[in-house]
Amino acid sequence: MKRAFDHCADEYARYRLAYPAGVFEVLEDAAGEVAGPCRRLAADVGAGTGIFTRQLAGHGWRVVAVDPSAAMLRHATAGGETGSGGGLILRVCASAEATGLAGGSVELVAAAQAFHWFNPPYALAEFARVLTPGGILALVWNNRDASRSTFVEAYESLIARYNPGYRREYRQQDWAGKIAVGGAFEPARYDGFDHEWRPSVEEFVGFSRSVSYIRNVLSREDRPRFEDDLCRLVREHFGEGACHIPMHTDLWAARRVSSKGRGASIVSA
Repeated sequence: MKRAFDHCADEYARYRLAYPAGVFEVLEDAAGEVAGPCRRLAADVGAGTGIFTRQLAGHGWRVVAVDPSAAMLRHATAGGETGSGGGLILRVCASAEATGLAGGSVELVAAAQAFHWFNPPYALAEFARVLTPGGILALVWNNRDASRSTFVEAYESLIARYNPGYRREYRQQDWAGKIAVGGAFEPARYDGFDHEWRPSVEEFVGFSRSVSYIRNVLSREDRPRFEDDLCRLVREHFGEGACHIPMHTDLWAARRVSSKGRGASIVSA
C-alpha cells in the first residue's frame, strides 16, 4: 500500500489539483502563536509529488516532504528545492508511522490527501512526537462534490460500474474522533471550502489514471474501455470545453497538547 502510486507518479504530479487558499489562511492563523519568524518548520507527511509541500513553501514555510515512495517523492522538489515563496523543501523517504524526524522539531505536521492511507494510532503518536508543544496537526482532503453536479454523480457511478468495490465515502470518517484518541491533541477544528476545478478533457482523463481505485484495480483490458466511456461522458456534459468539477476541501486542524498542560484550543468559538 505504501507503494500504491509508484507506477503513476508522473500522472499524479501532472494532473492532481492544488488546494484552496483558505486552507493556508486557517493554518497561518493557527500557527501564528507557535512558529517564530526564524523557524516556520513543517513536515508534509504522505507528501507524494509535493503539491501541498510546494504550497506550504510558497507561504514561507521550510518544509520536509516525507513519503515512502521514492518515485513520488522525486517530484516534490521539481524545479529546485526552494518554493515560490522562498521556503526550503527537503525530502525524506519514510513512512508516516516512522518519519525519522527529531522529536519536537516542527511546528506543523500536514497530511494532504493522505491520512486515510496511514495507521491512525501509530501515525498520530509519531506526529505528536515530532511536533513542538502547541504545534499544529492538519489533515486535508480535496473531494469531488456530487451534490452539486450531475456529471460528478455520473462519474462516480462509472467508477462503481468498473470497480464494484469502490465506495465514494471512504474518506468521510470521524477524523476528529481519531485525532482525539490518545489525548495528545486538543479538539480538532473543522473548516470546509467550496471551489471549482476546470480541467480539460485530457487533464481529467489523466487525473483518473492517477487514482488508486481505478489504476490499481482495473485490468489492462478494462482500463482503455473505462477511458473511452469516460471521454464520452465528459463530452456529453461539457463538449470539447473545460470540465466544471465542483470541489469541497475538508480541513481538520488540532493543536498538540503542551507537555506542561493543555494548550490553547483552535476550535472555533
